[in-house]
Amino acid sequence: MKSIFKAVATITIFSVITRALGFFFRIFLSRKLGAEGVGLFQMASSVLGIFMTLVSSGIPLTTAKLVSKYEVNNELKKRNQVVSSALIIALSIAILSSLIIFALKYVWGIILTDSRAVELLIIMIPSVIFSAIYAVFRGAMWGQNDYFNCGLTELLEQIIRFALTFIMLFTITDYFVATEYSAIAFNITCLCSALITIFIYFRHSKLNFKPGEYRNVLKSATPITGVRLASSLVQPLTTLIIPSMLILSGYSTSEAVSSFGVIMGMTFPMLFVPMSIIGSISMVLIPSISSMMSQKQYNTIQENVTKSIDVSVFISMLFIPLYLSVGDLIGLVLYDNALSGVLLQLSAVCVLPITLCNLTGSILNALNLEVKSFINYIIGSAVLFASLIIFTPMLGINSVIISQLLSMGTISLLNIRKIKKVLPDLKFNLIQTTFKYSLIVIPSSLLGHFISNISLVVFNNFISACIGGGISIVATVVLCKIFKLYDFSQLLSIIKKKNRKNT
Repeated sequence: MKSIFKAVATITIFSVITRALGFFFRIFLSRKLGAEGVGLFQMASSVLGIFMTLVSSGIPLTTAKLVSKYEVNNELKKRNQVVSSALIIALSIAILSSLIIFALKYVWGIILTDSRAVELLIIMIPSVIFSAIYAVFRGAMWGQNDYFNCGLTELLEQIIRFALTFIMLFTITDYFVATEYSAIAFNITCLCSALITIFIYFRHSKLNFKPGEYRNVLKSATPITGVRLASSLVQPLTTLIIPSMLILSGYSTSEAVSSFGVIMGMTFPMLFVPMSIIGSISMVLIPSISSMMSQKQYNTIQENVTKSIDVSVFISMLFIPLYLSVGDLIGLVLYDNALSGVLLQLSAVCVLPITLCNLTGSILNALNLEVKSFINYIIGSAVLFASLIIFTPMLGINSVIISQLLSMGTISLLNIRKIKKVLPDLKFNLIQTTFKYSLIVIPSSLLGHFISNISLVVFNNFISACIGGGISIVATVVLCKIFKLYDFSQLLSIIKKKNRKNT
């Protein structure tokens, strides 16, 4: 039987490759569509995402759980019934969602304030149905512990989308036509992903449409979908609020959409880059907290939670000086957009609260405190919306940065507070740790920025960004070592220990 460590390693490898490819795809798309095109695509995707959540959150997770249960007990007929029931439910929801999207196209026009975004939304309707099929069969593969094919399908999806979009947009010069073609490419990609998962599933399994599992699937999937649906509503609400508030503050419609596209489609994805690393580390550092809770292994839980937070904070503090020192050059190199680089520098400090928000939310879920995690998220979202309304008239697009910082910071503090109530001996002080790292990040950032400016005299933007960014990261690591802020042997020893325990 494949060890847990090998399974995690497989997922991690595919995840890193897939995210890296997705990162370069976003760069290509941003350059081809331009800021306004990205903004329109982002607006349409935010509404589409709500309906995607209905078919791609609770149902695949429930399918995986039930398939795994019946696989262990060798109840193959019930396993097949689960997949069949989930497929019927997902397709029913997807078809109904597609009809709602089309029927309310005039409502979307009012909400999105731009008919072009609505046109893109209508084009992408088929993707909802294809994604429903993909989600169910991928959930089945996950339940069968087929981690390799789960990762492979995600990677192939990125490759297909990148290739299709590149081919279709190669000779297109009009940004909106390019945006329409991108939406069509997204549909074709979702169709290909669905066909790939169908092929993989039917190699070793089959369907059984006899009734018996519909209730189990619905009972388990409904609460999970409800929580994630509420969370997914935040993006379209911000899509509605930000451009509208920018227009009220004096921006033209084109300027508002363009600025929104820059910050949401170019700048903010960079802030989530550390999560591709931290997400993998968290899978190693936080094994099965739920089972530890049932066995009352509180000391082990506290040790793993403390180490996972320490690692996450350290990695975040490597990216903050990188973005502070050469964020302006990164924007020019990756997107050929000066505003995205300036906004990246200004928003660099958001990396830490974003990281902690995601990590501590996962920890709360592992501690069976999903409801509390959701409540904290709602409170943080309220802070986000209030901040956008208050600050946008004064700060323009910069208000998005302040609002995200306050929102993610609020969620992180509330999550950590709740974790400490459950694990009172948790050795972590956010304010004290942040202050110590800040004393190191500031000189590292200044040094990197100074070196990059000097390098620009001789080298181009890319090389100067590499030199200045590299210097800022090295300086941060050296200062952490000198002042003993982080034990660099800690992570390696944890991974080795985990490997020994699971092999």
